Amino acid sequence: MINNPLLKKRIRFTLITIFFTALLFPVNSFAQTEIFGFGGYMMSTSVPVNRGDLQIRDVPNYGLGADIQIERGLQLELLWISEQTHVKIKEYPLGNLTDLFDMNVHYFQIGAVYEMGRKKARPFLAFTVGATLFDAKDDTRTDEWRASVTFGGGGKFDLSKKIGIRLQARMLMPLNFSGAGLWCGTGGCGISIGSWTPFVQFDLTAGIYVKLGGR
Repeated sequence: MINNPLLKKRIRFTLITIFFTALLFPVNSFAQTEIFGFGGYMMSTSVPVNRGDLQIRDVPNYGLGADIQIERGLQLELLWISEQTHVKIKEYPLGNLTDLFDMNVHYFQIGAVYEMGRKKARPFLAFTVGATLFDAKDDTRTDEWRASVTFGGGGKFDLSKKIGIRLQARMLMPLNFSGAGLWCGTGGCGISIGSWTPFVQFDLTAGIYVKLGGR
């Protein structure tokens, strides 16, 4: 539980700095590394709670990552995905919508990418595991970390020997959501989310990659 906004910012900055500094070290150890950035659109399912359904707004997302070649057709992927969204509740039984809070979501992932073929246009499949930070933009609420996994696929299209376009569709699944509650009192309203409640996000993205090293 982190209540200090300045401390939260420092921790996030440190995590992101360590994550992307680590991307640069393996470049000389592997035949090739692809550094990529992307943007797209994130869609979310609702989360059932005692008095209704929590709804997470569908919003644009963006991210950075690296695919580090292990052997031909197989890459180690390091990935960061972020979105700035808003949470509402649709209350039973009338279906009234109530605004709750803004929220930033950050995925920190590591996994594998399998490329099919050796041509300039290559389909791929990707699987990653890691952690997700739910950062409610409200000083009365604490950050939540959850384990998460992603599955995806798409295509890489070389524009030259060093630059290409990456298109991808992905399913993102934060884990350990099992119960949720909403309560109100003299100090305001609050929400708690436990583990194993189904909650899934989907995104469609497009981006540019740059190849370091050579085959």
